[in-house]
Amino acid sequence: MRRIPRILGSIRRDVRRFVWLLLLRMAQQAMSIVRTSPILPPDQRPAWGTILPIPASRVSTRKPIIIGHRGAAGLAPENTLEGLQAAVDLAIDGLEFDVQRSKDGVLVVFHDEDLARVTNGTGKVWDKTLAELKALDAAILHEDYHDVRIPTLREAFELLRTCEQLLMIEVKEPWRYPGVEEQLVALIREFDLVERSQVRSFYHDALHAIHRLAPEIAVSELWLDRVPEDDEVIYKTVNCHHILYTAENIARLHRRGVQATAWTVNELDDARRLIVMGIDELTTNYPDRLLTLFA
Repeated sequence: MRRIPRILGSIRRDVRRFVWLLLLRMAQQAMSIVRTSPILPPDQRPAWGTILPIPASRVSTRKPIIIGHRGAAGLAPENTLEGLQAAVDLAIDGLEFDVQRSKDGVLVVFHDEDLARVTNGTGKVWDKTLAELKALDAAILHEDYHDVRIPTLREAFELLRTCEQLLMIEVKEPWRYPGVEEQLVALIREFDLVERSQVRSFYHDALHAIHRLAPEIAVSELWLDRVPEDDEVIYKTVNCHHILYTAENIARLHRRGVQATAWTVNELDDARRLIVMGIDELTTNYPDRLLTLFA
């Protein structure tokens, strides 16, 4: 009888994993999304010794570290200065946010292709000039906030340069933005954020470019629909949806010398399960919730 709750819990996780993958397949048909880049053959991969892991937390000795997703998307407008500051104020280990580029070539902090979900505007980010993006209110999902603007990456770095949090920077759809890797590396170096930053992308060719340009900057492979096999992993951090992880595949990654990080972990039961399995990082919309596990 004592095994029944454990069995039921396993069944629920399997069902959630199936539903996640089904929804993912459906979404891919309607989205211009690249699941992963072609896997580099062994003779084209960077030397293992030149690859960096996640930078060490400067805030805590927590294991796993806690990263605020898009700042702290459940608590304040996502990917905004207000959201980033809300995450900093919680004294979590780091912040994750997304980078795209405006029509006139300025790096901006924004997640979606389309503006409609989180702003009072419509259209694609890359079709708008910075002035047009700045005219929008990015707080429509949070009624306690008003007149919140889409920040440039420079503005985000200006806010965050004096804090201690790690910066997990996801490059969105870099194939749309030729030269975005050079722009990003230059700005990270300009603000002296190399030792606190990790660049992430589903499009691994961008990571290869970042590593060639700046091997001193850590990078992380985002994987959409599976935890990669050993022969697919190139860098020392893998980032997958939390439902895809098992104790077995986390242990396998660790044996390979790879850190396993999970998104987007909003429920305490999911966080507890991942902690027991040995996850290295939890990315969450609600960092205040996850902090209660370490109180």
